Amino acid sequence: MGSNVPGNDAGHPRVEMGSLASMRAAVVASVLLVALLAGCGDSSPSPEDTVSAAISGLAKGDEKKVCAQVSPAGERKLLVVLRDNPLNLIVEASTCEEAIVKLHAKLSKAIRADMENGEVDPAKVTGDKAVVHVPGFGMDVELEKVADKWQITGGLLD
Repeated sequence: MGSNVPGNDAGHPRVEMGSLASMRAAVVASVLLVALLAGCGDSSPSPEDTVSAAISGLAKGDEKKVCAQVSPAGERKLLVVLRDNPLNLIVEASTCEEAIVKLHAKLSKAIRADMENGEVDPAKVTGDKAVVHVPGFGMDVELEKVADKWQITGGLLD
């Protein structure tokens, strides 16, 4: 599986000052997905692939794809973070699917477009833990490998 790892910082989207609310929405969305998603399938995706899939899945509003990878503990964390976040992007939801649909609706078209390719930097792996930087949004996503699958554990709102 190929991941969208840039060779340098050229071509990264720049956020305009007037789009602060949209940027906040993208950060919250990415944080939530990062905190919740886990890789699936027989061949374990790389940390980069896991984060890229989460980011691009949110951009497309594919709640089934996103939530199929979220652990029960991750879903609980997602619902709490969306309900009680510091960025004024409150989303009340009772399921992961409902939360992703509502969060996707709060993202501007420009932010969705920036997230769609799921661009990430190369992972920094130490044993069964990894950190993947999402350059367009300045987020570091933390992952852990459990049972040969990379799972997103957090790092965005902490």
